[in-house]
Amino acid sequence: MRRRGLALCAFAVRRASGVAAGSRKNAPAQAQGTWEPVNRDGARPRVRVVDRTRALEDYDDCTALQKELVDANLNGQGDSLVLVEHAPVYTLGRGATREHVLFDPDAAGAPRLVRAERGGDVTYHGPGQLVAYPILDLTRFRRDSHWYLRALEEVAIRTCATLGADGATRSEDHTGVWLDGRKVAAAGVALRRWVTYHGISLNLDPDAAAYDSIVPCGLDPVHEPVGALSARLGRVLTPREAAPAFLEAFADVFEAEIVVDAKDLP
Repeated sequence: MRRRGLALCAFAVRRASGVAAGSRKNAPAQAQGTWEPVNRDGARPRVRVVDRTRALEDYDDCTALQKELVDANLNGQGDSLVLVEHAPVYTLGRGATREHVLFDPDAAGAPRLVRAERGGDVTYHGPGQLVAYPILDLTRFRRDSHWYLRALEEVAIRTCATLGADGATRSEDHTGVWLDGRKVAAAGVALRRWVTYHGISLNLDPDAAAYDSIVPCGLDPVHEPVGALSARLGRVLTPREAAPAFLEAFADVFEAEIVVDAKDLP
């Protein structure tokens, strides 16, 4: 069984220009707001699943897909939920500096480091994570970015329970989900005219050695270590195996109708 790891981030609102690298010191994302049910009276909004878990997904390709779906949503084509398992990559949030990157990304043979449009600091994505990118118009849910982050955490908590890992919880101090004292889910999102992109990742059984090259979101790995569901379950789940539980939790938390092509998921 591989070592485990995960990180966590916050959110960013898209502006006309980004924040230049090195312009400020980074601080760990602070948890704000609460999650509570939408309590819909009418029909549930439909959320179409775009399944990309059959093979490792390139980060740039997935970013381009998200931008296409955001544009489509803004043009009235509805909400989507992209599920992926990424090829290995490190990402920096919009305003993050390199102070928590422990390698030289410009050196020959260095790991890949990408500037992302999400909020937060540096994190890692790779095999063994289920990553979800909701493309949602929050006017159909709740126009509150902090509520949205707490809703994503609630989805991860319920997914853990369904998969047999009871007891996952939030932190009072930081964004993310913890299980047995270790972070197992990370949220880093962005908004464009109240349409969300980027999202949340859930550690199933990633290679935690990758986290030796960063300080994940600026949090002390000794006192706030990373974790994975495989440690609790004693077995390894693939993202495709975990996806149905995630979709069930997502539908309940967001009070949405999930539209899945029957051939796409087990």
